Amino acid sequence: MRNDLIIGLDIGSSSVRAVAGKQTANGTLEIVATGSSNTSGYILNGEIVNINKTSTAIADAINQIAQALPGKSKEYYFSSNLSGSHIKVTPFTISKTRKNASDPVTVKDIVDITEEAKKNVAEKNPCVLHTLPIGFKVGNLPETLEPIGQIGATIQGNFMVITAQLDKFELFSRTLKSAESDHIKGGNLYFSPLASSSSVLNADEKQQGVVLVDIGSGTTEISIYQNKRLKHATVLNWGGDRITEDLRIGLDVTSEHAEALKTRFGTAVHRLIDLNEVVLIPGIAGRKPTPISVKNVAIIIEERMKELAAIVMAEIQKTTQAQLLRGGIVICGGGAQLPDLDDLFQKVTGLETRIGLPDATAAFGLTTDIKDPAFATSIGLVQVYFDQINAAEESNEEVPNIPSSQPSQPDKTKPKPPSIKDIFGRLVDSLVGTEGDDGGSY
Repeated sequence: MRNDLIIGLDIGSSSVRAVAGKQTANGTLEIVATGSSNTSGYILNGEIVNINKTSTAIADAINQIAQALPGKSKEYYFSSNLSGSHIKVTPFTISKTRKNASDPVTVKDIVDITEEAKKNVAEKNPCVLHTLPIGFKVGNLPETLEPIGQIGATIQGNFMVITAQLDKFELFSRTLKSAESDHIKGGNLYFSPLASSSSVLNADEKQQGVVLVDIGSGTTEISIYQNKRLKHATVLNWGGDRITEDLRIGLDVTSEHAEALKTRFGTAVHRLIDLNEVVLIPGIAGRKPTPISVKNVAIIIEERMKELAAIVMAEIQKTTQAQLLRGGIVICGGGAQLPDLDDLFQKVTGLETRIGLPDATAAFGLTTDIKDPAFATSIGLVQVYFDQINAAEESNEEVPNIPSSQPSQPDKTKPKPPSIKDIFGRLVDSLVGTEGDDGGSY
């Protein structure tokens, strides 16, 4: 059982959601504390518009976590997510001619071509969040993620590069920095879908092909995995707030009432609602209440969600054939709480769909229900840390795909497990089934 305790900080357009977790003796993730704070109006479509109030909200969520943590003088670290339509995910390929075609490919060859890829990408965009290897090709051999030992005249590296706009990244980083406490410090920033995937997708789904749809209040993130590799991802300025606005306009109610109708009476399939079911909306200043048809609420929601399902299909068709995604669709995020949403997506797309619940257990005494798709990213940010440290130990740090931030040791003794500070500086990834990635630190 590890003594490390990591905080995952999911910063969204409606709330900050924080969890603190540790790894148990049997390798499962246990959540020991949670915290949350409202960010409505401070973050729009995943981008900060009020730095002071956002920082205060983050600090509030962190403080709730701090109250439950042991050892008030001990330093803890948090991983946080970054999203928004300014983030771009693009493929990048680089090739090199090898000095001696008969020499086997070494770790250094992989390190060199990976670093060269990062350098080339950074020349065009100085804010590179992740450089994820999706395969290497040596000579005329098939693409592989394990090229060590192969021989050939050339080596080609194929990567998926995730970049952000520098000004938005720096604003986000400043906001996080100002929210730190004396004992809780910031670590790495991760592209949200990478964190969510680690908590709600299993290895078989990533291998067979799966689409992860993370529906937040201001954005929706769509990511596609095949052969355990991230193949495509995009962030839409489309979230639950759009449904709230549709209800406000279509039913002629206030935004507050529209949100309440969505969360308390909403469903994604209107045929399941009785035509005579009505809810009364309180009138203004003592006026008569207004009757609202619950079926009309469902009709408005269903049409919007059909639109989103169609967008998901369009994103799939940019990358692959839908029938090749045997893992179907997994939906997470706060928007996945909408009843019957999986049934609607399955009907529209023809792909088997399930709601993604985080793979973690709650510690004894924790009253928050963490088996909730809204916790996918925050819990995933904790899982990322333990995935990385486990991968580092399994490889014994002898054959890393990406170099450690620490200088290599000449002795052959088994190295001690990396400390938490080491891990946050490492360039190791097990998010997409590989061992090569770096989270953007700040």
